[in-house]
Amino acid sequence: MPGDDRADAEVEAPDRASLLSAYRAGREDERAERATVLSDTGDKRSRDSYERGRRDERARRRGSPLLTLLVVLIAAAGGALVYLAAREGSFSGGGQVVDHTLSHAADGAKPAVGRAGEALENAGRSLKQTSGSGQS
Repeated sequence: MPGDDRADAEVEAPDRASLLSAYRAGREDERAERATVLSDTGDKRSRDSYERGRRDERARRRGSPLLTLLVVLIAAAGGALVYLAAREGSFSGGGQVVDHTLSHAADGAKPAVGRAGEALENAGRSLKQTSGSGQS
């Protein structure tokens, strides 16, 4: 009967367990269908686009060799300082070893720097003389 609400209320509502099992079965069907469609048509396309994306990202993220060298040198210096600190018993003892080594290296380099400076001055003078005599 059209106006009878009791007839509509008497229809049994499905229980929660049957709704859940129907939902799970539908999800499994959907996953299986999607896997079949992707493996048939999109597998090659997706592999190609994935490889293209990897290539593009690799090219975009290519690092600077100079920066890499700088980072490696800084890491090596830090490792050497930690080693010296462990060998000397403290960071201050390791720092003293580094200072002592650097002062010896600087003392040995002073004469070479002086000779290089003199050589540059002589080269500059001779360049001025040759360019000055060529203009006359």
